[in-house]
Amino acid sequence: MKRIVIGLIVAIVLLVAIDFAAASAAEYQVSSRVREQLALPDDPAVKINGFPFLAQALAGDYRRVDVSADRLTVGSMHEVGVRAELYHVRVPFSQILSGSPGISVEDAQGSLLITRDDLIKQLPGVTKLTIGPVDYGALDAAVADSANAAPGSSVTGISPDDAVRLVATTNVLGQQVDVSVIAMLQLAGRQIQISPRDIRVGSGPQAARLPQVVQTGLRGLFTVRIDPGALPFSVTPTSLRAVDNALQISGVAHDLVISPGASSAGAAN
Repeated sequence: MKRIVIGLIVAIVLLVAIDFAAASAAEYQVSSRVREQLALPDDPAVKINGFPFLAQALAGDYRRVDVSADRLTVGSMHEVGVRAELYHVRVPFSQILSGSPGISVEDAQGSLLITRDDLIKQLPGVTKLTIGPVDYGALDAAVADSANAAPGSSVTGISPDDAVRLVATTNVLGQQVDVSVIAMLQLAGRQIQISPRDIRVGSGPQAARLPQVVQTGLRGLFTVRIDPGALPFSVTPTSLRAVDNALQISGVAHDLVISPGASSAGAAN
């Protein structure tokens, strides 16, 4: 009985090892194809989800594959991140073994991340910057405190999904101070538009609203339009939101084909 148990344990360990080895081989091949498709400088990180892998391999249908790459160059930006979630990635395992798989994807969700390191380059005069989302409480407080705000400087009617908070260090009346900006995020075609609506000195609950004449001068500084380049797999951008220290532009695509040697508009220039 002891020998049988030991034999079963050894067999299970071997099967798990084979499963992981096969998954690693498949991830390498998918990574190479994605690198060609997106014209990336290096192989992206690829993770095939689901266990056991061999069951998916025999069916030739991988339920979800995650792809990520960081520090890509787009125009003057050098820290752009790419994320993609591919659903029902179909490729025969025989093609994985041959090293030249043609891959079809039923659905894809792709996104680009514009980091604070790249955004600060679009803001001359700003020396420090943090990026974050805005909740309803912060918007309600800003609305209550801006009853006499000038046209175009109120946050009334903005939802948290369309807002970003920028906390930056810049020059105000000859002094380097922290300012807190609530801005509206918009997609203008494939470009990101940032339009400041509320600017205050300081950050957090103690931030004080600036006079309109000062806000007007700063509003131009924080009004930015950014071309983030093409989304992975030619995904059409449909969503723009603030995340932790980045802006995320994302969208979906369907019925993709990733063929050996093919290249679509990628994130890197």
